[in-house]
Amino acid sequence: MTAEKKPLKNPEISVIVPVYKVEKYLNECIDSILAQTFTDFELILVDDGSPDNCPAMCDAAAERDERVRVIHKANGGVSTARNAGLAAARGNWVGFVDSDDVIDKTYLEKLYCAAKQSGAEIAACNMLFMQEDGIPCRYQERPLRTEVLSQDEVIHRMRLTPLIQATTRLHRRDILEGVVFPVGKNYEDAFTTPEIFERATAVACVEEKLYHYRVQSASIMHGKANLKNLDEIDANYGLLQCTLRHGKKDAAYLQYALMKRYFRNIKKQLSPELLQDARVKRAETLIAQAKMEIRQSGACTLRNVLETAFCFVAPQRYHAYKYHRNTARKETAR
Repeated sequence: MTAEKKPLKNPEISVIVPVYKVEKYLNECIDSILAQTFTDFELILVDDGSPDNCPAMCDAAAERDERVRVIHKANGGVSTARNAGLAAARGNWVGFVDSDDVIDKTYLEKLYCAAKQSGAEIAACNMLFMQEDGIPCRYQERPLRTEVLSQDEVIHRMRLTPLIQATTRLHRRDILEGVVFPVGKNYEDAFTTPEIFERATAVACVEEKLYHYRVQSASIMHGKANLKNLDEIDANYGLLQCTLRHGKKDAAYLQYALMKRYFRNIKKQLSPELLQDARVKRAETLIAQAKMEIRQSGACTLRNVLETAFCFVAPQRYHAYKYHRNTARKETAR
């Protein structure tokens, strides 16, 4: 592994971008970061042994902008790339961007200001979903509003798409000390989110869609299911355990229902031979364990069952009913 162009001055923010086989989108991603209105940052491009022109593109970016640092390493997956970037990061704050996505030019400024002004250790924003060609998708959502969430409330809402993804968040560096993204696992964000949120006292939310997520038909999230997709069951079990630790029984029941739903969908796409794999048996064991814990905790109530069904049918209305209704009541009472 080699690192290049280490700046003398420590920046306020480190932005870490794992890079692998994305030469079609890489320059657009890099340009969106270098165009930020907040300029006191370093961009760490981690070339994860990409076999295409990406390594040269990373080096070219470092040549034209002194804020860019490049790490070349053997291929090991996105988690190893993020871990390498974290180890090299010099900033007081750390953010992550995927190399096929782009960010609004005010992404760093608005997240940083939201965190600093509120005293929160993490700031998060909503996402704009876009097609592979960059055109916004018809389906959009805006589950976050501009507000500051306590640790208790952010764990309650942890399963919301923007909160669970590392790329929509800016983290104070000490919150990530000792955090290791799981090597060889998909859904690395979901695996690490509970640990990160349990270290924070507050999360500052920004309603604007500052992170632009490119929906790839062949990506981990949207491609055909295989045994690696079963990592999602493991990750969601960790989310369930976190919600139970903090007494969020409604969120725990929703998480349990999602585990079952994901597992049914994955099983439908596996061959009879793969259904006998040990990873399938492990997923079945985790779901059975989750069922027992849900029942023992008292989370299996009619209200939780109905709210979960509501979430599956109309997620945006569910978000408004479940979270923003309470916020409006608090503001009216002030």
